Amino acid sequence: MPQDTFFNLPEDKRNLIISSAVDEFSKAGYNTASINQICKKSNIAKGSFYQYFKDKLDLYVYIMTLAIKEKVNFFSTAIEESHNLTFIEQFRLLFLKGIEFAKKHPQYAALGEQFSKENDESAKSAVIKEGDKQSEVLFIQMIENAKTKGEIDSSVDSLALSMLLQSLTGAVNKYMLNKFGNIGYEYNEDDVNNFVDSLLHILFNGIRNNSN
Repeated sequence: MPQDTFFNLPEDKRNLIISSAVDEFSKAGYNTASINQICKKSNIAKGSFYQYFKDKLDLYVYIMTLAIKEKVNFFSTAIEESHNLTFIEQFRLLFLKGIEFAKKHPQYAALGEQFSKENDESAKSAVIKEGDKQSEVLFIQMIENAKTKGEIDSSVDSLALSMLLQSLTGAVNKYMLNKFGNIGYEYNEDDVNNFVDSLLHILFNGIRNNSN
């Protein structure tokens, strides 16, 4: 995360650095992205950059975390507004709401698309670690609501189930990337919904052959 010197900067200066970094990281992978370009667009000296961030990874994780927080907040609002839906309907709704988020925040959407193709494992794992912390809050909110409505047994470990849901989301993104070459849900909605339903069926009904 950034040094205190970054947060002591005027807001417009911080925002310029953030927007320059989002622009750079949304167009290039972690290893290809240029700190020099970010500094140039931000009108800061490269020496100043290292007073604000430890290194490029520090900046990258911070930028990705900002995008994830914005998306999770957007999803949380959507879940609160759709409290009458079942848990499974809400889970599917997240993918649909992802389209709305992408339209409202195109640069963050481009950042997410670029991240889905990231091949630097150290950078990817650092971002996923922070992302899991954010999405955990959202999924536990959904789980607790479902318990209150009697959809999920109260004895179910909410943290364990939230981790399974995080894995499911990752599996869906991987499915889209492998099959379609991108994570654009809106272009393959029916296909992805079928895959999501298959995963949810396994999660809630298990793999045991109940016909015996």
